[in-house]
Amino acid sequence: MRLFDPQLMRLLTYLTRKQAWLAPRDVAQGFKMGDERVTTRTVERWFAFLREEGDFVYYPYPRADRMGLQDVLVRIHGLRQPELLSVLPFSSGFSVEVGLADGHPFVSQTYWVPGNALRAFEEFWEAARDLRLIERAELFRSRNTLFLFSPFHEVVTADGRAKVADAVDNRYFDVLLRRHLHDRFEVRLDDRYSESPLIIPIVVEHIWGHYSSRHVWQAIQSLGEDYVRKHVRGSAARALQKPGAALRLLQEQWQGLADDFERFFIQPRVLFAWPRLANSMFLSFMARTADIGSTVELAVRASERSIVTALRPGVGPEGWCHVSCFMPMDQQLAVLRAVNEHHREREGPTIAIQDRQATINLFQPSFCKVDWRLFDPSALEWRFHREQYLERLKTLRPESGPLPSPRASSAP
Repeated sequence: MRLFDPQLMRLLTYLTRKQAWLAPRDVAQGFKMGDERVTTRTVERWFAFLREEGDFVYYPYPRADRMGLQDVLVRIHGLRQPELLSVLPFSSGFSVEVGLADGHPFVSQTYWVPGNALRAFEEFWEAARDLRLIERAELFRSRNTLFLFSPFHEVVTADGRAKVADAVDNRYFDVLLRRHLHDRFEVRLDDRYSESPLIIPIVVEHIWGHYSSRHVWQAIQSLGEDYVRKHVRGSAARALQKPGAALRLLQEQWQGLADDFERFFIQPRVLFAWPRLANSMFLSFMARTADIGSTVELAVRASERSIVTALRPGVGPEGWCHVSCFMPMDQQLAVLRAVNEHHREREGPTIAIQDRQATINLFQPSFCKVDWRLFDPSALEWRFHREQYLERLKTLRPESGPLPSPRASSAP
């Protein structure tokens, strides 16, 4: 079986269009290969092949705001000390990009910031600038990131090329985005997390660790019995005294979240070996639209010419949004036309492309990790050690750095 076999691409497409986190047996009940159903064993074999050969990762993408976390995109210009990117343990993404307007590179790093620490987070970047570790940083607060996945079997060829012949049908995500964007957005710990704080590490580790419940429990145990007792309350605390009870409790609580999918998760996310595709690239843009409806239209239009699209709608009323597209190289003009049609600011939109080699060369695993150990189960809030992070900054020294300083700002 080839890595980009059309049947495997149909399977991945199926996973993205189900508002649930499906086990292999669940997939076998609904997914068909032509007119024939597949067995659970076949799905398990496919999953194993995709993980081993294609870096396949499949997990439910959580609503960060309901864990008390704010999605923030930081664009860092003139980075003079890469170690800076490892200081804050709340980062969820990393990329090196080049602005099309001025040709200057910058780092895009996304964070899940504790809602009560937004000002301290801003002060961190101000201090980094004052210490000359960076030229400047531009912060963009957004609602939860939303993803649009095109039908992979239509935009990926069997021999591993990105190809979009005509605009693909992504109406499924049009409906999904509108529903999410009309939901109430509030950075506040959901009552379910307050009642059972042990769920926090379960959710986070399923993203960054991609672990089974057993692996999550081993990680939690390593912090000691006192830590565990603080996270578990009531009858659950008494149940922990029984052999094997903790793992069962973890599995039950995880399943409880999965069963109430829409409350705790935005959608399933599928990561794969997409960068291996020939004729592929990442393009991002910051644009201002007339309203939420126009934001959705822009994201959908861009996704019709892309393989995977990520939308970050701004939290303010100004209509700003950030969109990132993984797409065939020859679809740039089609996406840029959509941007220009929807952008409503006198100054043009900010457009950038990823420098893939620079991203690979600069990246370190510590650049992308939300540390669940910073959630305090007693206070029911995330700890943001402001002074500790600032002191760490003071130990760093500016270097020439891999990125030159820009001459002008291109952000809103």
